[in-house]
Amino acid sequence: MYKKKLKKINRRIFLFGSGIFLLSFFPFFKSLNANNRTQFKITCGSCISQDRKQPIWKSILKERSNAFIFMGDNVYGDDKKNGELEILKKAYEKQKEKIPFKKLEETNEIFSVWDDHDYGKNDGGSEFPYKKQSKELFLKFWRIPLNDSRRGREGIYFKRKRKIGNNIIQFIFLDTRYFRSPLKPTDEKWTPTKERYIPDDDPSKTYLGERQWKWLNNSMKEEADIRILVSSIQVIADGHGYEKWGNLPMEKLRLFNLIDKNNINNLIILSGDRHRGGIYKEKTNGGNQLFELTSSSLNLPAGKLFKSKEELGPNRIGSTFLEENYGVVEINDDKKITLSIRGLDQKTHNKININLS
Repeated sequence: MYKKKLKKINRRIFLFGSGIFLLSFFPFFKSLNANNRTQFKITCGSCISQDRKQPIWKSILKERSNAFIFMGDNVYGDDKKNGELEILKKAYEKQKEKIPFKKLEETNEIFSVWDDHDYGKNDGGSEFPYKKQSKELFLKFWRIPLNDSRRGREGIYFKRKRKIGNNIIQFIFLDTRYFRSPLKPTDEKWTPTKERYIPDDDPSKTYLGERQWKWLNNSMKEEADIRILVSSIQVIADGHGYEKWGNLPMEKLRLFNLIDKNNINNLIILSGDRHRGGIYKEKTNGGNQLFELTSSSLNLPAGKLFKSKEELGPNRIGSTFLEENYGVVEINDDKKITLSIRGLDQKTHNKININLS
């Protein structure tokens, strides 16, 4: 009788221990879909004010994504009086308490780039006198390690690689502020397609600066199955006169030529800035296909706050979404990718499927 009881207890201990062992692998099993294809999910967004409520996180946290990318305007701290970043410092302090970093980090690796409002100057570029101090605040807030490449050079551009199933995903994060030349002001302010800026064909003007261009060229030569390029401002999108790569056409052409030179097809671009969400598609002169997902804003939507309307949409797929939104990139092991724009209720408002196989 005693032996039977002991055997029963040992069996329960074994089953309990096995359960704990299997639970330790739960995140791995969770990443497999019904067909045993590893899936990697990226969520992203931009333009989030520390002075407003942030209900969007409820939906984002439900996604249980593997990575979240902050694509710029992660605080609003620009000082119109050109002060010494006191407003930016206070903005970071307040935002630290607003974004649910602890819950976000339960499943997500966090990446970030800046745009003008966390750079410190509205529509600012290389002329901003406090850009070095602004960079230090950025590095501190995002807890960038001391041995990170961003601490040893100008600007905040960087890259990462992750192996997901059988695929190598390369993330390239650009700095479109630190080195950017002045833009050409419009000659017809607020006229559709010419609202603030007009194209400038001056070949001496730059978005990235020569050192970052060289780095980007070398980065694109690296082995990767899927490439994701993060630019705080829109690359493909056109049809408006706000900030975009099209304001410096020679720089946009240089980027497209670099893509052709390295024969990169189906490049995925993630961007923010616009306070509206959208999905875009274009081909380079060499026939390489590009896709862009613009996600903006997390809590400053153009429709509600600025009463904005639809704009012209060359290269756009569907309409723009003018309410609070975030972007989702889902990658399966068979190289099938879905780009989505989702809103406060996790509802999908625009979507495109891409097959890289």
